[in-house]
Amino acid sequence: MAMIFGGAGLALNNFASPAAFYISPAQDVITGAEPVLDLTGRIEVAGGVIGPRTAVIVVIGQSLSVNEVRTPYVPTNTNIDQLNIFDGKLYRAKDPLLGINVSGGAVTDLRGTWMLRMADKLIADGHFDRVILVPMAVGNTRADQWASETTAPFLFNKINVVGLRLRDAGLPCTAIMWGQGESDTSAGTSQASYTASLNKIIAEFNHAIPGCPILVAAESYYYGATSAAVVAAQAAVVNGTTVFAGENVDSIGSGGRYDNTHLNETGADQRATLAVAALMAALAS
Repeated sequence: MAMIFGGAGLALNNFASPAAFYISPAQDVITGAEPVLDLTGRIEVAGGVIGPRTAVIVVIGQSLSVNEVRTPYVPTNTNIDQLNIFDGKLYRAKDPLLGINVSGGAVTDLRGTWMLRMADKLIADGHFDRVILVPMAVGNTRADQWASETTAPFLFNKINVVGLRLRDAGLPCTAIMWGQGESDTSAGTSQASYTASLNKIIAEFNHAIPGCPILVAAESYYYGATSAAVVAAQAAVVNGTTVFAGENVDSIGSGGRYDNTHLNETGADQRATLAVAALMAALAS
């Protein structure tokens, strides 16, 4: 049975029960959502001293933010790590990233992400010396699923789990990056409905990880179609002080997508470049 936290139940990350770390298995509801958890070949790393030159970036969303690029990416920089939200430990970051599923393939498939590319660019461009990624995305999900604490697979509760994992690992939060919308384009979600869901998600992040800026990507491109309602809802939550405009994923056309939805290697690199620019603009605000 899933643990239901409700409202601000775990708001300040002070919930003591081990059940607070429970993540409902999304694959029971969403086909292919089984996360990568095999630690074979993974290198556990120490948290070390976390200073202003270390970026800790939470990434939430759907299939474009899981292991979906058809080839793994090998970073140039070695000081890129990830927090595995399922065991709370830090590992040297390696595609496929732990704790998120493989889109369009078996959990054992070797696929990549745009996130490692972004981390590599953040270091190469001199913005940070170390990047710690905290991936929590689940493929094939709608905004209302992330906003519900009462409907399986209880994705809303993962926000509190991630807050606890950051707390227990002694990690601050540099930014939370929301990248989702394809499923809502397919579902025909209205602007009002999407905005309501996203506002609830943002509020819960503000409870669970107080003070961390949130970036909301413009993301709705689904097999060549986009949704004006979804993009308008994503723009509507941006206030320029706590919530910022993320990267415009819809600007990546069919040439950056292997099936006219999911990113190929070119598209993943394009998104990483856009994400770096959006992130640094938000942090400079």
